[in-house]
Amino acid sequence: MMPTGLFGWASPHVQPLTPVSEVSEPPESPSPYGDGPAGDAGVGAREGEGLGPGEEEVEDDEVEPPPSAVSFWRLFEFADGIDWALMVAGALAAAAHGAALVIYLHYFGRSLNLLDSERVESALHGRSDELLHRFKEHALYIVYIAGGVFAAGWIEVSCWILTGERQTAVIRSKYVQVLLNQDMSFFDTYGNNGDIVSQVLSDVLLIQSAISEKVGNYIHNMATFVGGLVVGLINCWQIALLTLATGPLIVAAGGISNIFLHRLAENIQDAYAEAASIAEQAIAYIRTLYAFTNETLAKYSYATSLQATLRYGILISLVQGIGLGFTYGLAICSCALQLWVGRHLIARGKADGGQVVVALFSVILSGLGLNQAATNFYSFEQGRIAAYRLYEMISRSTSSTNQEGSTLPLVQGNIEFRNVYFSYLSRPEIPILSGFFLTVPARKTVALVGRNGSGKSSIIPLMERFYDPTLGEVLLDGENIKNLKVEWLRSQIGLVTQEPALLSLSIRENIAYGRSATFDQIEEAAKTAHAHGFISSLEKGYETQVGRAGMALSDEQKIKISIARAVLSNPSILLLDEVTGGLDFEAEKAVQEALDVLMLGRSTIIIARRLSLIKNADYIAVMEEGHLVEMGTHDELLNLDGLYAELLRCEEATKLPKRMPTKNGKERKSLQIEDLSASQSFQESSSPKMAKSPSLQRTHGMLQFWRSDTNKNSHDSPKDQSPPSEQTIDNGIPLVATERVPSIKRQDSFEMKLPDLPKVDIHPIQRQSSKNSEPDSPISPLLTSDPKNERSHSQTFSRPQSERDDTSSEQSEPEELQHHKPPSFWRLAALSIAEWPYALLGTIGAAIFGSFNPLLAYTIALIVSAYYRIDVSDMHHEVNRWCLFIVGMGVITVLVNWLQHFYFGIMGEKMTERIRRMMFSAILRNEVGWFDKEENSADTLSMRLANDATFVRAAFSNRLSIFIQDTAAVSVALLIGMLLGWRVALVALATLPVLVISAIAQKLWLAGFSKGIQEMHRKASLVLEDAVRNIYTVVAFCAGNKIMELYRLHLGKILKQSLLQGLAIGFGFGFSQFLLFACNALLLWYTAISVDKQRLTIATGLKEYILFSFASFALVEPFGLAPYILKRRKSLISVFQIIDREPKIDPDDNTGLKPPNVYGSIEFKNVDFSYPARPEILVLSNFNLKVSGGQTVAVVGVSGSGKSTIISLIERFYDPVTGQVLLDGRDIKSFNLRWLRSHMGLIQQEPVIFSTTIRENIIYARHNATEAEMKEAARIANAHHFISSLPHGYDTHVGMRGVDLTAGQKQRIAIARVVLKNAPILLLDEASSAIESESSRVVQEALDTLVMGNKTTILIAHRAAMMKHVDNIVVLNGGRIVEQGTHDSLMDLNGLYVRLMQPHFGKGLRQHRLM
Repeated sequence: MMPTGLFGWASPHVQPLTPVSEVSEPPESPSPYGDGPAGDAGVGAREGEGLGPGEEEVEDDEVEPPPSAVSFWRLFEFADGIDWALMVAGALAAAAHGAALVIYLHYFGRSLNLLDSERVESALHGRSDELLHRFKEHALYIVYIAGGVFAAGWIEVSCWILTGERQTAVIRSKYVQVLLNQDMSFFDTYGNNGDIVSQVLSDVLLIQSAISEKVGNYIHNMATFVGGLVVGLINCWQIALLTLATGPLIVAAGGISNIFLHRLAENIQDAYAEAASIAEQAIAYIRTLYAFTNETLAKYSYATSLQATLRYGILISLVQGIGLGFTYGLAICSCALQLWVGRHLIARGKADGGQVVVALFSVILSGLGLNQAATNFYSFEQGRIAAYRLYEMISRSTSSTNQEGSTLPLVQGNIEFRNVYFSYLSRPEIPILSGFFLTVPARKTVALVGRNGSGKSSIIPLMERFYDPTLGEVLLDGENIKNLKVEWLRSQIGLVTQEPALLSLSIRENIAYGRSATFDQIEEAAKTAHAHGFISSLEKGYETQVGRAGMALSDEQKIKISIARAVLSNPSILLLDEVTGGLDFEAEKAVQEALDVLMLGRSTIIIARRLSLIKNADYIAVMEEGHLVEMGTHDELLNLDGLYAELLRCEEATKLPKRMPTKNGKERKSLQIEDLSASQSFQESSSPKMAKSPSLQRTHGMLQFWRSDTNKNSHDSPKDQSPPSEQTIDNGIPLVATERVPSIKRQDSFEMKLPDLPKVDIHPIQRQSSKNSEPDSPISPLLTSDPKNERSHSQTFSRPQSERDDTSSEQSEPEELQHHKPPSFWRLAALSIAEWPYALLGTIGAAIFGSFNPLLAYTIALIVSAYYRIDVSDMHHEVNRWCLFIVGMGVITVLVNWLQHFYFGIMGEKMTERIRRMMFSAILRNEVGWFDKEENSADTLSMRLANDATFVRAAFSNRLSIFIQDTAAVSVALLIGMLLGWRVALVALATLPVLVISAIAQKLWLAGFSKGIQEMHRKASLVLEDAVRNIYTVVAFCAGNKIMELYRLHLGKILKQSLLQGLAIGFGFGFSQFLLFACNALLLWYTAISVDKQRLTIATGLKEYILFSFASFALVEPFGLAPYILKRRKSLISVFQIIDREPKIDPDDNTGLKPPNVYGSIEFKNVDFSYPARPEILVLSNFNLKVSGGQTVAVVGVSGSGKSTIISLIERFYDPVTGQVLLDGRDIKSFNLRWLRSHMGLIQQEPVIFSTTIRENIIYARHNATEAEMKEAARIANAHHFISSLPHGYDTHVGMRGVDLTAGQKQRIAIARVVLKNAPILLLDEASSAIESESSRVVQEALDTLVMGNKTTILIAHRAAMMKHVDNIVVLNGGRIVEQGTHDSLMDLNGLYVRLMQPHFGKGLRQHRLM
């Protein structure tokens, strides 16, 4: 698709013969407002000389300094001799193709001169044979031109596709080569979650577009420009110059309206930003919205804020209508002027009729060519900027580690860390190791243990030499490893991690992993690793494809493959990273056996989190804050009764189940797919290396608790503006909001203040609930606002969670879409039936404007006849009359364009606004589980609200407008044709389908060459993404060259494919162009035959020829739109899929009960529950709990035990899979949903503060509350004092554009909200863990006051302080109640409760650390 100007419309060209399609595609960018009626660049002869898009883009850029870019010629830096040959051939063909239309015009003029034969003194007069011969000769010339165009089009497209693909293949492979050779610190800084790979993909596509199709397009259009001028000047220089002189007027008309449109576009962006922010907050905080039953308020606010967008949209339609009207009107009047001047030239014998017409239209074509050429500058600019980014990376120096160095003749395996100090380059201020000493004797096993943040995970990267210590040295057999050759060193080390990195290759290649090994050796290694059995049972055995593009393996199978990989490398040193941490008992046993074989006779370092697995190690080294504090055997350390003994006691007390019970008992399929990516994207505060190594992400046993406490203190400074590297929710499970993720520009204001929004969770935010290991705690998509990166954003660690299977998520949406057919035309019409008066007026305008196309062509034909004095007594009078008629059309054009655009614009805007409201209302009916799906994250839904509604408008009102305009053109052309001579009209009609095919083919070509091959590139990039996500494993096994070789193999296949595809597309494009000219030649030939057989006079015949030649562009335009409509079908379907969806928990069902009184007794009866997004993981299993009315019950438990789930079930965010939740003895499903929620007060762990005033935030609970009631609620919540101290008191804006509140202040506002609601049932997810200590006390007092009332209260508690006030305490583990009673009775029991409440968990863990 040719680039179009603002809102998709390009100022129309001067040629008055082709009504512009005023409404092109809304931009594909995520601009919140993408729909303006617009000029479709359409079939190629569609753009004006107005302000080109290139010029508009410049205005945008002036706001900020332009980004760095390479020079244009440097884009071709990687071209070789063959590429230059292809480019020269492509350029010559493009020039020939571009000049063809102008040359055709020249012969068109020669055909018109045959009218001269009507004059008695003409040489041809009365010689019909000679006349027929000349006619046929001209028809043949047009066929020759068609043949030339066919060849030129084919060569042009094929050469540019091929050279673009060849040059970018070199760029891709150089980039990848450099990328894989970077130091690890590069990946710490830029992330290893695949972004750098997706960036190369998108940047290379920009370069490819700039150096292939756009250069071809530019040369093509410049040839038209130059050719048009030359032909115009040769034919009649006076008319050519006059046409050039009137050009600026027409350009000015388009330019002025463009300036206004540009301003309005900015206004409409701002206007929609307000609505977008309301929608995004509502969806992001959906649980709070539902809990306070404020759906109606959100809908009302959204609808109100859409009104400004509507007003600006209508204004845009008005400006557009007037702008286009004047542009066209002036163009038509200018045409009349040229034809009138032509009369004088002919009368004086300075030109003939054909020359005047040719000069006029060739200059118009020339201007059009220039305008079209200018549209490519934007792509050149984008390509140059992208090239700057890529070339900069390509010129980066590669890894600084020593590729030289010595090797040891024999490796004993004595390892020594001597006084090592270390911190990561990306965070030098956080010390990881401080004066660390450790000796690992040859062939012995040493296990490293310690709390989170103790630095144990950094040992592996130092040993592998991913990093060098800041001070001190690491020795192997007495030799500093800095002096050893890196590749050799790594070949001596075997690394096995808990989540092994599998590439998207076969099992055989994954075991070889870059090493050259025979099949027997690979099989032997698999047998040693106990993997041969399961591999042989697979259908394709060792050739089975695994990884993201292949079969999903269980954790156990992946680890065995990883062990086989280590066996194959036959290392002297083994590094094991909590390998069996995520496995169930049987799998753990099998893997442990394989590991025991592997560890025989090798120096082994184990990083352990589950202490029960390392009792048999030769030595156990205990670390704390980067130092070694204890070392000895298991028994020695127990006798010492120090830190190790304490860690062991904690672990044994908690004895977490290693995984949640799964319904089907199968291993999770998607573990590697998502877990890897997730764990990789975030940087742990202390140990980025291990953040990357997924294996180090799993925590088990009691260490989980420390992590939670570590995090309690991790937000001590409220002044921190960027989201902290870890956030905690529910027991402080760390969740990570990666700061690197690019946010969507449109929501600047929203994103910038993110930290003001709840730090992480509130359950509202669901993107994560689908991915997050801990069902109790979904994460805010606002913190991770790049939809493409969803998968890399969060991870919790309490157990290997089930993230939803990649494949299942991918299938689920298409499945829903499949059930949906695209909406029928009548359904779309019904949506805008209210605007029928506007539609009627718009239709009148469009029909009149459409009919002007053939009328103008016919009038020009009459003037040409007059030039040759055919059937005319007075040429002057006749030409004057018809020129005045054309001027009249020009004037009326202004009016009808205004009618068409303004009224269809109003209709379209109202339709867009209506659909947005319908979508938003439908979204707010869905159950919370629907929002847990990745494709229904807050970001995605906001984008769909912003863009998809505009596509519905594009598919209906915009297309209807063009359809009416073009139907009118076709009808009037055929009517005039039939009246002149029905036979020629029928032949013209018969060529219509051929022209349609041609138009569609050209439209597809204009949409860009490279679409088909992009999918192949995406698959090739999977290998790369896998490599980058698992860069540590790739580097550890020196597999970089293997990856490179694989990628080159893919590129080779793509090149072969692109050669075939280039030839095919080139053929198709050339042929479509051939048909356009061939149909014209056929028409001319048939006209000649008709004249020869005296069915027509020559004058009538040529009138028909002119009429249909000029009309043919308009005839085919609606069909050229087909590809766009097809492309947008999915958006259309998705809109109605949202609108038509039946929610599983329907809030609008009015049949539910609404009892007058609520006593507040709550009972769970045999409840089984799993989250819809992860049905295989049972969160609650046969759960029973009874809470009497007015009782206060505290629920405690380890992370992931299902505490927060209880609140979600009572609020009926979800329904249990089996069993019942009863309120006052009745199943809560029998109550009206909004009534039920209105009787519950919910305080979430991460309080939700909306971006508005504090007053609005508090009365969110009850809008009719008085000022006194609101302030009283604030006093009870201990919030009145701090609110009053703010400059604007209760009218202070908070959130996005307002004051940044601390966590404690937010919490108190949330408490005030619940106090004001005064509901009989209170649900508290206590958040004091995330609050700084001094406000923790104040919040605690507020909570105590709240709990003291006689309400039924369920409290998810984290601290012992709350426990004294409660009637009953329930201790959960693994989805069941394991202990129950009062605080004192549970203390006496000395079980899990005591361990959970032990104060020492927080001791000494103030750092932002995480292993």
